[in-house]
Parts: sequence; structure tokens; C-alpha cells
Amino acid sequence: MPPQAEDVPISTLGIEPPASRKHGHTLTVEVWLDEKKDTDRAEGLWRVHDGIYDLTDFIDKHPGGSEWITLSKGLDITEAFEVHHLTSLPEEMLKKYYVKKADRKRNGPFTFKEDGFYRTLKREIQKTLKTVPKQSSKMSNFLIDALVFFLFLFSTLAVRYHSYGLGLLSGLFLGMVTIASHNYIHRKDNWRMYLWQFSLMQVREFRISHVLSHHLHTNTIDDLEISLLEPLLQYMPIDKKPIRRFGCLLIAPIIWVTFFHGSILRRLFEAIKFGGRNLKITDLTSFTLPAAMWILSGQPFLDTMWMWTFILFVGSVHYGFVGLHAAHHHPDIFHDGDTPRAVEDYDWGLSQLDAVMDRKEISGSHFLVLTNFGDHCLHHMFPTLDHGTLDHLYPVFKKVLNQFGAELRMVSQWDTITGGFQQLVRTKPNPNPPRSIEI
Repeated sequence: MPPQAEDVPISTLGIEPPASRKHGHTLTVEVWLDEKKDTDRAEGLWRVHDGIYDLTDFIDKHPGGSEWITLSKGLDITEAFEVHHLTSLPEEMLKKYYVKKADRKRNGPFTFKEDGFYRTLKREIQKTLKTVPKQSSKMSNFLIDALVFFLFLFSTLAVRYHSYGLGLLSGLFLGMVTIASHNYIHRKDNWRMYLWQFSLMQVREFRISHVLSHHLHTNTIDDLEISLLEPLLQYMPIDKKPIRRFGCLLIAPIIWVTFFHGSILRRLFEAIKFGGRNLKITDLTSFTLPAAMWILSGQPFLDTMWMWTFILFVGSVHYGFVGLHAAHHHPDIFHDGDTPRAVEDYDWGLSQLDAVMDRKEISGSHFLVLTNFGDHCLHHMFPTLDHGTLDHLYPVFKKVLNQFGAELRMVSQWDTITGGFQQLVRTKPNPNPPRSIEI
């Protein structure tokens, strides 16, 4: 269902929208990827800041772990390059692939000045990482592996004994495994990132909508994760007719329930429309769980499929509810259309502070952070770092925040839940630039 004319937000950041935004076309991951090449001014190659680069040779020499680079040909990858590389070595390597200076300015206000907030934080974080215990990332591996074990165990027992109680428990494990696997998707290819596909959602699709879009252009009109929910859920502060404005309060729970099933339907639609270019052999990972349930339980195929569907619905509720109320939607959080902190020379790191709130109850617990999108602001700043590492970065993070007179907003989980619904019904843009809230 394409957005209607009144649903199309106008960027207060000066971002030129893709054609689907302007003309109300149906938006998909593939459409977004194709259309962004028209607005990113990368001249058919790769753009980093104001330079045009040809990374073809790099991809040929590094066939593994460079999928996001392959997907991003024709795009401005400035933000992606900055956040995925913590040292200056990649910047030196990039010089070998320089072609020319870009003909036009970047489509957006975000900057990475050497003395700005983000690059200052990145330099300080590099020093701190040398002291972070390696056990932190090993614990993340242990936790997700344990979650997978219990997911398969209880799912098999659920169908073996026709127990919806065990099915409910299995669904919760599925939701937690899906969120925890997100910890591995920002890195080079690894087997744990494919645990994401137990939910029927695809790694390639998520790398586009999440890694290349949401993480880099959070809460802007280029944030594909928000756009794909429209017009059913409209988080941008635009005029909404009453039936759509308040109807979303009933639609939201339906979307939680159907997140996983809706994902595979969307993938099939795109496969037909784009000739299967969004499909990969690794997509078969999605059917590992039901196959194991059927083989190990010894129950009829239809009984297995029924219980698997029930587990998917439960896992979808957990994932959808947590995902939509984790960090980004609240009337006090910046959404494109609100008055921004700046319209030029807007430090990208500060833009992330403006688009995120973290939850007091989640931070400090390795398990909760891993399974509930915790320590979300630091994760946005440094997505390739293991979630278990983030807790060790807070002292230096707070030091740099104080240096720049900025604050990380820490609120309760209840605040993010109620704030998420308040944002859905908000129609008036916030006239005041982002500010911290009292805690």
C-alpha cells in the first residue's frame, strides 16, 4: 500500500527524497536501493565525503566480508565508512581508489570534522578498547549459543507434546535469538548472523534496511526501517487524518504479530518483481528450525508446521514490541520534520544522540543488552563492536559528552513504550531543537 500525498514528510534536514517518497510509489528494499543512487550523488561509484572512489578492485581482492560494499555501489557511504572503521588505516587505504572530487555537495547536513564530537569520541574509544577484556565478546557468543540450544529444545518438545506453553516459551527464545543475532550482522560474514533468518527475515534485506539505512540516517526520510512501516505506522510528525492517526494504535499490535510472516511475504513479492535478485542459498537457514522440529519430534508434518507457525507469531510479538519501543520513538526524540539541532555542519554523532533514548533497566546487564537492543546509542556510534564491549565504554563516552556539553538521555522502559504511541499520534513538528530531559 503506497503512501498518500498527505503522508509524505518533508525533510527539515534538507535531504532530497527518493522518487517513491515524492510520488507515493510502493516502497521496497530494492526500490530504495535503486532510487537512492539517484539522490546520493556518487556518480555510479562510491562516495566518501566529497570524494568519488572506485572500490571494484578492493571487492575483487576481498571476496569475503564485503557484501555491504557491493550493495552500496552508487551510494554515498560516508557514514558507513566512518562508523565501520575505528582506526585511520582504512582511510589511508581508501586513497588508492580515489577517482575525483564529487561534482555536487552531499545530500544531507551530516559532517565528521576532526575536532567534532564523533571523531573525538572515536579517537578516545580506540584507546579504551585496548583495555576491554576479551571475555566480553566470548560471553555474547555463549549467551546466543545457549539461546539457540533452548530454542531448538523447547520447540521440539512443544510439537512432541502438543504443548502451547512450551510453544510460548520457544517463541520468546526465538525473539531473543533474533535480536541477539543482530549483534553479528554489522560485521563481516559470520555464521551467527544467519541465526537472524530463523525468524524468516533475510540477512541481505536487513543489511540494506538496517545497516545501510537506519543506522546511518536514523529517523530521517532516508531511514528505510521507518519508511517500510508507512502508511500503516507513521512515526514522522506530519498531518494525519483522525482515522489513520488513532487507527495506528490498533494496527501496531497487529504488526507486532505479523512481523515475521510479513517479512517472507514481502521477500516473495520482491523476488517476483525483481527476478529473484534478493534471494540467496543461505535463505534456506530460515527452515532449519521447522526441519529439526519435524525430524526430532517424530510428529506429523502438518502438526509441526502448525506449532512452528505459533512459535513464529510469539517470537514476532517479542521482536516487534521490543524493536519499536527500544530507543527511537518518543515526542522528545528528533524525527525528520522537527526542528533539527543544525541544518549545516551537523555532527553525525550528535545527530545520533538526538535520535536515541536509552533505557535504565536494560543498560548494565549483558544479557538484557544483547536480547533487547540495549546500550543503543553506543551501538549506533560503533555498530561493529560486540554488545558486551559497550558497557566498558561508558566512562570515556561520558567524558566526551561533558567535553561537548551533550547528554545521553536515559529513561525508563515505560517511557519508551508510552512515548512510542505518543509519537504515532503526533502531528505537530517540534519547533524546538533536541534537548536533554531531566532524569
